Amino acid sequence: MHDTLRHDPPREPAPPAELGGLLARLRDGLWRYLCTLGADAATADDLVQEAMLVVLRRPEFRAEAPAAVFAFLRTTARQLWQRRGPRGVTLQQLDEADAVWQQRCGDGAGGDYVDALRHCVAALPARSRALLDAVYRDGDGREAAGEALGIGAQGVKSALRRLRSALFDCIQRRLGGSR
Repeated sequence: MHDTLRHDPPREPAPPAELGGLLARLRDGLWRYLCTLGADAATADDLVQEAMLVVLRRPEFRAEAPAAVFAFLRTTARQLWQRRGPRGVTLQQLDEADAVWQQRCGDGAGGDYVDALRHCVAALPARSRALLDAVYRDGDGREAAGEALGIGAQGVKSALRRLRSALFDCIQRRLGGSR
Protein backbone atom coordinates (compact mmCIF):
# COMPACT_ATOMS: atom_id res chain seq x y z
CA MET A 1 0.00 0.00 0.00
CA HIS A 2 2.81 2.40 0.83
CA ASP A 3 4.83 1.26 -2.15
CA THR A 4 3.34 4.01 -4.27
CA LEU A 5 4.71 6.62 -1.87
CA ARG A 6 8.23 5.28 -1.98
CA HIS A 7 10.68 7.45 -3.90
CA ASP A 8 13.70 5.78 -5.42
CA PRO A 9 16.70 7.99 -6.05
CA PRO A 10 16.99 8.99 -9.68
CA ARG A 11 19.20 6.62 -11.59
CA GLU A 12 21.89 7.91 -13.83
CA PRO A 13 21.95 6.40 -17.27
CA ALA A 14 24.52 3.68 -17.73
CA PRO A 15 27.61 4.87 -19.59
CA PRO A 16 28.09 3.62 -23.09
CA ALA A 17 30.05 0.36 -22.99
CA GLU A 18 32.89 1.96 -24.95
CA LEU A 19 33.35 4.72 -22.37
CA GLY A 20 33.20 2.25 -19.50
CA GLY A 21 35.87 0.14 -21.21
CA LEU A 22 38.03 3.19 -21.85
CA LEU A 23 37.82 4.26 -18.21
CA ALA A 24 38.81 0.76 -17.11
CA ARG A 25 41.89 0.97 -19.37
CA LEU A 26 42.82 4.44 -18.07
CA ARG A 27 42.41 3.56 -14.38
CA ASP A 28 45.97 2.35 -13.77
CA GLY A 29 47.52 5.30 -15.59
CA LEU A 30 45.47 7.77 -13.59
CA TRP A 31 46.46 5.99 -10.38
CA ARG A 32 50.15 6.23 -11.40
CA TYR A 33 49.70 9.93 -12.16
CA LEU A 34 48.25 10.59 -8.69
CA CYS A 35 51.10 8.70 -7.05
CA THR A 36 53.49 10.85 -9.11
CA LEU A 37 51.82 13.87 -7.51
CA GLY A 38 52.45 12.42 -4.05
CA ALA A 39 49.22 10.57 -3.22
CA ASP A 40 49.54 7.34 -1.27
CA ALA A 41 47.96 4.20 -2.74
CA ALA A 42 44.68 4.39 -0.81
CA THR A 43 44.19 8.09 -1.55
CA ALA A 44 45.01 7.51 -5.22
CA ASP A 45 42.35 4.76 -5.31
CA ASP A 46 39.75 7.13 -3.89
CA LEU A 47 40.67 9.98 -6.20
CA VAL A 48 40.59 7.75 -9.28
CA GLN A 49 37.05 6.72 -8.42
CA GLU A 50 35.97 10.31 -7.79
CA ALA A 51 37.49 11.56 -11.06
CA MET A 52 35.86 8.76 -13.03
CA LEU A 53 32.49 9.57 -11.50
CA VAL A 54 32.89 13.13 -12.76
CA VAL A 55 33.39 11.79 -16.29
CA LEU A 56 30.48 9.36 -16.03
CA ARG A 57 28.15 12.16 -14.96
CA ARG A 58 28.95 14.19 -18.07
CA PRO A 59 27.09 12.97 -21.12
CA GLU A 60 29.41 14.72 -23.58
CA PHE A 61 32.31 12.32 -23.03
CA ARG A 62 32.92 9.83 -25.80
CA ALA A 63 35.37 6.95 -25.99
CA GLU A 64 36.52 8.05 -29.45
CA ALA A 65 38.93 10.56 -27.88
CA PRO A 66 40.90 8.60 -25.25
CA ALA A 67 43.68 11.19 -24.98
CA ALA A 68 41.15 13.94 -24.30
CA VAL A 69 39.35 11.82 -21.72
CA PHE A 70 42.65 11.04 -19.97
CA ALA A 71 43.68 14.72 -20.03
CA PHE A 72 40.35 15.63 -18.41
CA LEU A 73 40.74 12.84 -15.83
CA ARG A 74 44.25 14.05 -14.97
CA THR A 75 43.12 17.64 -14.51
CA THR A 76 40.11 16.55 -12.45
CA ALA A 77 42.17 14.20 -10.27
CA ARG A 78 44.78 16.87 -9.65
CA GLN A 79 42.09 19.36 -8.58
CA LEU A 80 40.54 16.77 -6.28
CA TRP A 81 43.97 16.05 -4.81
CA GLN A 82 44.63 19.75 -4.28
CA ARG A 83 41.28 20.20 -2.50
CA ARG A 84 42.30 17.53 -0.01
CA GLY A 85 45.29 19.68 0.88
CA PRO A 86 48.02 17.05 0.65
CA ARG A 87 50.35 17.34 3.62
CA GLY A 88 53.89 18.31 2.83
CA VAL A 89 53.23 18.82 -0.89
CA THR A 90 53.47 22.37 -2.17
CA LEU A 91 51.79 23.76 -5.27
CA GLN A 92 55.24 24.11 -6.82
CA GLN A 93 55.94 20.41 -6.22
CA LEU A 94 52.60 19.51 -7.80
CA ASP A 95 53.43 21.67 -10.80
CA GLU A 96 56.86 20.06 -11.13
CA ALA A 97 55.47 16.52 -10.86
CA ASP A 98 52.77 17.36 -13.40
CA ALA A 99 55.41 18.80 -15.76
CA VAL A 100 57.47 15.60 -15.51
CA TRP A 101 54.38 13.53 -16.32
CA GLN A 102 53.48 15.81 -19.22
CA GLN A 103 57.01 15.69 -20.62
CA ARG A 104 57.33 11.92 -20.38
CA CYS A 105 53.78 10.67 -20.89
CA GLY A 106 51.79 13.53 -22.40
CA ASP A 107 48.17 12.48 -22.42
CA GLY A 108 49.15 8.83 -22.21
CA ALA A 109 48.74 6.60 -19.21
CA GLY A 110 52.44 5.78 -18.79
CA GLY A 111 52.00 2.11 -19.65
CA ASP A 112 55.03 2.13 -21.94
CA TYR A 113 57.18 3.23 -18.98
CA VAL A 114 55.80 0.45 -16.80
CA ASP A 115 56.47 -2.13 -19.52
CA ALA A 116 60.01 -0.83 -19.99
CA LEU A 117 60.61 -0.83 -16.22
CA ARG A 118 59.39 -4.43 -15.91
CA HIS A 119 61.73 -5.51 -18.70
CA CYS A 120 64.67 -3.65 -17.17
CA VAL A 121 64.08 -5.01 -13.66
CA ALA A 122 63.79 -8.56 -15.04
CA ALA A 123 67.19 -8.11 -16.71
CA LEU A 124 68.90 -7.20 -13.41
CA PRO A 125 70.98 -9.74 -11.47
CA ALA A 126 69.01 -11.66 -8.82
CA ARG A 127 70.73 -9.86 -5.93
CA SER A 128 69.77 -6.44 -7.34
CA ARG A 129 66.16 -7.55 -7.79
CA ALA A 130 66.15 -8.86 -4.21
CA LEU A 131 67.35 -5.48 -2.94
CA LEU A 132 64.66 -3.62 -4.93
CA ASP A 133 62.00 -6.04 -3.65
CA ALA A 134 63.11 -5.67 -0.04
CA VAL A 135 63.14 -1.89 -0.10
CA TYR A 136 60.28 -1.00 -2.45
CA ARG A 137 57.88 -3.93 -2.53
CA ASP A 138 58.29 -5.21 1.03
CA GLY A 139 58.99 -1.77 2.55
CA ASP A 140 61.76 -3.14 4.76
CA GLY A 141 63.83 0.03 4.81
CA ARG A 142 67.57 0.28 4.22
CA GLU A 143 68.75 -1.29 7.46
CA ALA A 144 66.54 -4.37 7.30
CA ALA A 145 67.20 -4.85 3.58
CA GLY A 146 70.93 -4.50 4.19
CA GLU A 147 70.87 -7.03 7.02
CA ALA A 148 69.01 -9.54 4.86
CA LEU A 149 71.54 -9.10 2.06
CA GLY A 150 74.64 -8.73 4.24
CA ILE A 151 75.42 -5.08 3.46
CA GLY A 152 75.30 -1.93 5.56
CA ALA A 153 72.73 0.85 5.30
CA GLN A 154 75.18 3.08 3.40
CA GLY A 155 75.90 0.22 1.01
CA VAL A 156 72.16 -0.12 0.41
CA LYS A 157 71.91 3.62 -0.24
CA SER A 158 74.74 3.49 -2.79
CA ALA A 159 73.42 0.34 -4.44
CA LEU A 160 69.93 1.86 -4.77
CA ARG A 161 71.38 5.01 -6.31
CA ARG A 162 73.29 2.92 -8.87
CA LEU A 163 70.24 0.74 -9.54
CA ARG A 164 67.94 3.73 -10.09
CA SER A 165 70.45 5.24 -12.50
CA ALA A 166 70.86 1.96 -14.38
CA LEU A 167 67.08 1.48 -14.58
CA PHE A 168 66.60 5.04 -15.83
CA ASP A 169 69.19 4.47 -18.57
CA CYS A 170 67.65 1.12 -19.50
CA ILE A 171 64.16 2.63 -19.70
CA GLN A 172 65.44 5.46 -21.89
CA ARG A 173 67.07 2.95 -24.25
CA ARG A 174 63.88 0.85 -24.43
CA LEU A 175 61.77 3.89 -25.16
CA GLY A 176 64.18 5.09 -27.83
CA GLY A 177 65.69 7.90 -25.77
CA SER A 178 63.03 10.23 -27.11
CA ARG A 179 61.64 11.12 -23.71
